[in-house]
This record gives sequence, C-alpha cells and structure tokens, in this order.
Amino acid sequence: MSVGVLFTQGTVSGDPHIVLSEMLEQAEAADRLGFCAALTTEHTRSPEYFGSALPLAFAIAARTERVRVGTAIAIGPLYNPVRLAQDAAMLDQLSGGRAWLGLGAGYTPEDFACVGVGFDDRAQRFDEVVRIVRAAHTRETFTFHGDLHTLDDVAVQPRPVAPEGVPLHLGAWTPGGLRRAGRLGDGWITNALMALPTIAAAGETYRAAARAAGRTPHVTAIRFCWPYTSRDEALSHFGDTALAMARTLFDYGAIVDLPGVTSSDEITLDAFVADRFVFGTPDECVETLRRFRDDAGVDDFLTIFRYPTGPDQASVLEAMDLFGREVLPAL
Repeated sequence: MSVGVLFTQGTVSGDPHIVLSEMLEQAEAADRLGFCAALTTEHTRSPEYFGSALPLAFAIAARTERVRVGTAIAIGPLYNPVRLAQDAAMLDQLSGGRAWLGLGAGYTPEDFACVGVGFDDRAQRFDEVVRIVRAAHTRETFTFHGDLHTLDDVAVQPRPVAPEGVPLHLGAWTPGGLRRAGRLGDGWITNALMALPTIAAAGETYRAAARAAGRTPHVTAIRFCWPYTSRDEALSHFGDTALAMARTLFDYGAIVDLPGVTSSDEITLDAFVADRFVFGTPDECVETLRRFRDDAGVDDFLTIFRYPTGPDQASVLEAMDLFGREVLPAL
C-alpha cells in the first residue's frame, strides 16, 4: 500500500507564483519523506484549481528524484490525444520513467465550454483519447479511425521509457465510466469524497470489467488528509477548511452519495470524517487507510493536504512531515 500526494490549489489561494512555488516545495517534501507520487490536477473554469496540470508536473519532475510525477486527473476529452501522448512520453523520459497519467472524462460543462469542446459526447471522445494514447505509447507507428479522430501512420517521439508506455489510470464514478476504467485503464481512481461503502460497491463494477478485459485491477483512492497530534486538534485546526471544501465540491457535482441532501448548507463535518477523510492522529490515519484497503479494496492512496482555502504552507509541511514519519512506516 503506497501513498502519494495530490496538489489541488488554484488562483483563489493567492498570488499564482507563490502558490505554485509552495506546491513545488511540497513536492520536494513528498520526495524526501517517502511518498510514492506528487501529482497535479486541473479544472479550466474554477478559481479553486489551475487550468493545466501537465506544466506543473514537468516542474515537479525537475525538482524531485524518486516520486511518480503526472496527473490525477487531467480532463482527457479536452486534449488532442497525440499531443497528450507526446507530452506524457516526454515527461516520462525527462523524469527517468516516473510519469503516471491519471485521466478523467470530465463532469462540469464549464470546463468544456471555455475551450470550445462539446460536453455531450465527452464519454465517446474520452474513450478514443485513451485508446490513442495507449497506441502511441506502445507501437512504433499506428493508425486509428474512430468516430471523432482519424489518424494515419502516426509515430510519437520519444516513446516512453517502458515498452508498455506510461501507466494510464482512469477516474470514474458512473457505471459506464467504471466499466471503461476496467476495459481500457491500468487502474481506477476514485474521486476525493466517495464514501467507503460507495468505493466498495463501485469497485465491484470496475474489477469485473477489468478482469473481463484481461487486466489486473488496481484501485487508487484520493483522500483529503489532515493528521495531527490529536483528533480534537485536527478538527480545530482543519475542520473549517474541510467543511468549506466539502460544500464547494458538492456544489460542483463531485459528491454523488449523500442521499437526501439537496443543498451544500445541509452538509456537516461529522458526515465526512467517518468514512471519507483521513483525519486525526497518526494511529487513526493508519487505521483509516487500512480500513479502506480491507473493506473497500483500495490498493494505493493519493492524499490532499491542502485545499485552496487552507491550511497555510507551514501547517501543510508540518502535516506532511508527521504523516511521513509516523504513518507511512506503519503501512
């Protein structure tokens, strides 16, 4: 069971140069403390996120030596698939084979509208993007004739370090998306706020599709993480940020398993601490991660220590250090 770090902050956090510099400092800490990855994400029309994940991944690769670098999640349908394959292969070569590509179909129309890509056919477009990236990474030349992309005798240079290409892990939470992840991906990435029972149930759909396609299932869960010296202090230190984050993501449509809740104002922190967050003392964090592994079939984790509204950089680095010293060795 490995644990990486995922960066989510955007311009709402403050001066973009400072925010990005702090992300790079966090990536260096992750590399030093024993985390397995330092990955980035994107939304094109939200001040809580930056609009392009890959450039930051290149910067992280230049500042680290050991961690996996890449995305979780880049919005696949927004990309020219050949250029995406080229960029991922270049990242892989520059990092010495450390690239890791997490892709999703997207779920907010605003992300698509601002770059002129249709929203309604995103599932079909995403399916073709994944297949094209896979072909570009594993064949010397390839031809692809789909409904949305026509490519003849294409070659990507450089190719990735490994013959099987850069790992492609797919985010999903709908039944169709879960089946796609099993059919086409090297793994499934949960969203950050799916409850443990939801992950367990969705995982069955994903694993059945993966096995039917002859693939070995692999589940990576994204979790918001706030370790502290006591549970009460964790709630006091991070509770307001955690609740604001949960309400914001509910408004974006990223929380799909809160039956009966019709407004973000109805969300309480207690509902999330129990089976969605990694929260509390190091021992409690270890217990929570093991519970997700044993009860929901999670293989690896990506932890988010900072949301755009906080905590501050010093608190983030302190939390990462505590996690690296007392949680990672116990897993």
